[in-house]
Amino acid sequence: MVYIEEWNKYQEAVEELYQNSPKATRYVTSWRYSEGKLILKVTDNFTVLKYKTDQASDLKKFERLNRSLMLKMQNRKTSEIDPASKIEDSSRAIEVQRASDVAENSSSTTKTTPNPQTSKKKGRKK
Repeated sequence: MVYIEEWNKYQEAVEELYQNSPKATRYVTSWRYSEGKLILKVTDNFTVLKYKTDQASDLKKFERLNRSLMLKMQNRKTSEIDPASKIEDSSRAIEVQRASDVAENSSSTTKTTPNPQTSKKKGRKK
């Protein structure tokens, strides 16, 4: 069995294989702890597609492929549900809210009194 070296080619081949025979396609992931490698294998009993990586950056690609295949298995489009974009949108909203809170706090002219506990000397020497 030959490993496909380029991720984009592997992903396209996997999605095409699944579209051609969705009921017979199997998807297996394995982790070789001794080598520190993640191995992905997709087969339909006639064609075997394998990809091997030891790069942590490939995990995002692996997650995207999983999400894409799961949505296809549910007869949904990839654009219908994209949790990554929802998380990004919510984090942007939080950042905007924090920025507006900071702007409001800096524009107000309230005087703050010093904390009496911070002005005391701690640990006097004898």
